[in-house]
Amino acid sequence: MSDRELAPVASPLPPNEPVSERRGLSPWARVFWLLIVLVVAGLLVFGGFLWIAGRTIDSVEKGMDSGKETVIGIAEAFRPETITETFVEFTEVVAKGNEGNILEVATAEATETFTRKTNLVWFDREVPLGTTVSEIRLPATYRYHVDLNEEWTLSAYDDRVTVVAPSLKPSLPVAFDSARMTKKTKSGWGRWDGDENLDELEKSLTGKLGERASDERTLDRVRDEARQSVARFVQRWLLERDHWNPDAYREIVVLFEDELSSTTSPGDLEPTLRLDPEPVKP
Repeated sequence: MSDRELAPVASPLPPNEPVSERRGLSPWARVFWLLIVLVVAGLLVFGGFLWIAGRTIDSVEKGMDSGKETVIGIAEAFRPETITETFVEFTEVVAKGNEGNILEVATAEATETFTRKTNLVWFDREVPLGTTVSEIRLPATYRYHVDLNEEWTLSAYDDRVTVVAPSLKPSLPVAFDSARMTKKTKSGWGRWDGDENLDELEKSLTGKLGERASDERTLDRVRDEARQSVARFVQRWLLERDHWNPDAYREIVVLFEDELSSTTSPGDLEPTLRLDPEPVKP
């Protein structure tokens, strides 16, 4: 070895500075963070999909509702109908007057039959799709009264008392026995509205019975019994005043106010009630 002293070689690192190792993320850490990113991205994509799907479903439902209303409107516009409602004229009416001591003066019972028919029409011509027919049959009880608070007119001549009572009025609504009601309906061959037609007929019963009760023909059937009830009511009034006896009044004639225009002279009418051999005691 040479006696010459070799010069020291300069170190690349500064003196007294510690040496550190520079390392990247481990493979497992990289996999973990990658999974986190994928999960977050998936949630964002799924949420966006749900939002878009919800908006789409709402739009479709609104479109379906609108379309349904349009179809129904068109169907109704193309279903004009002619409606015919009839009822069978009752013949088995039984009228019964009361004792004249209450406002009600007569009742009448009848079995009623109501029918409702519908036919499709187009430009005032019936469409050959058959006729829907519904029928309801029921027992009804009609009641009639006069108003004691309205004007009454009493006149006396010889042994006769003539009474002009207020007009006879029906007591509404008309009572009917729903337990004994019978119903039937039949749709036309090209129609399916039998139940609907029957429901409409049933809803109209109260009004139809009220019209029947107020009909002049019905009133005429119960006038005589109602007249008897009013006469007995007046008879009681005369008995209380000791005017119903052979020395006073022996006959009562009863008219209703709405009959005056068609009556020539009350004096020519047959008495409604005559004095009995043994007058009714009050």
